[in-house]
Amino acid sequence: MTHRRDNLYDCYMRAYREHVEHAAGCSACRADQHRPCETGAGLFDAFAALQDEYLARLAAQQR
Repeated sequence: MTHRRDNLYDCYMRAYREHVEHAAGCSACRADQHRPCETGAGLFDAFAALQDEYLARLAAQQR
């Protein structure tokens, strides 16, 4: 059996990697800082929105 690729999941994971990679090299976006840079905030917002959408879809499928 083959599994169909999930484009939303792929986008969600790509957004996560982009956020983590940026945060690793940005002193304003380190975990111990309270205010990320503008780029870091945008990357995190994109990741969070995709995560919310993906998890909502999973929850709806389980109903």
